Parts: sequence; C-alpha cells; structure tokens
Amino acid sequence: DIPALRHLHEVTIADAMSDALDAARQPRVLPSDEELVVRADPDRAMGLPVAGAAAVTALLSGEQDVWLASCGGFYASPFGTEGEACPSPFWGCLECSNAVITGRKLPALLSFLSFIRTQRQALTEADWTTKFGRVHGRIADQILPRFSEAEIDEARQAAADPRLIYLRSEERRVGKRVR
Repeated sequence: DIPALRHLHEVTIADAMSDALDAARQPRVLPSDEELVVRADPDRAMGLPVAGAAAVTALLSGEQDVWLASCGGFYASPFGTEGEACPSPFWGCLECSNAVITGRKLPALLSFLSFIRTQRQALTEADWTTKFGRVHGRIADQILPRFSEAEIDEARQAAADPRLIYLRSEERRVGKRVR
C-alpha cells in the first residue's frame, strides 16, 4: 500500500470493472458459419439468450427481430421491468445480452453506422463521442470483424436502400442543433 500509487491502483481497478461490465452486456454475435451450426441443431445452442429448439428457431427466423438485432427477451430486458417492453433506445440492443446479431442484421447495422459517421460532421467531437462513440466502436470493432468481407459487401449493397433506415424524426435530428 503505497499512497503515491493509490490513484493508479484505483484507476486500474475501475477500468477492469468497466471492461468486465462491458463484456457482460454485449450482444451475442453469431457469424453465418456459427448460425448454420445452431440452425442445424437448435437444442444444442449455447450462449444464446434463449433455450430450446422453438425459442432458438424463433430467434433466428426473424420473429424476434428489432431493428439492429434479434431480441431474446424484449419483455425481459436487463434495462427494464420483467413483463414490460424494453425501454432502451434502439441502439441499446448493442449493449444488451439479450441481443443476437446475425448476418441478416448487417444491412441495418451498416446503415446505422453510416448515419452515425455522418453525424460526426454535424456534432462537436465531444458530443459525437458521448452520443455515438461507444456504439460506433461496438459495430466497427466488435461486430463487423466477425463477418466475411463478402457478407459485408452484400449487406452494404442492401443497406443502400433508403427504406432500410426507419428512424423516428428525433433520431434523424440527433446531430442538428435545436434553437
């Protein structure tokens, strides 16, 4: 216990706890090859927020889809009350252990990534980092690298469809200053 190093120790512990929390709260990314294995034998699926063949099939078929992910617990959100709809904003899925990201979600993710990168030009660096820095890192650094370049290229073509990004007006105005 060296008083001069106490601050360094406290910062290190805080960073480690933050990293552990981040790891516990991230979505399950299911690249296409792993998705095929799970679809072939849904009873043996591990690490998904649902259990049993019917629930796994519903999750992967699109029945549980929200915009950026498939949700394994929309009425059992870690951010809300059991039995009530998830109160998190749509990009909160990228911080949720109930979320499962499959190749089917790549066009929406790429469309949203394009949107938040555009917002970087409209916001100050500090504002952009506060609003979008974490989710940008989640998509660009943790999710996209799990998919092949061919899958990403195909998704990028699909993401060009302007109907794909169905943001409410308040999300579209996120970077605009209200006077």
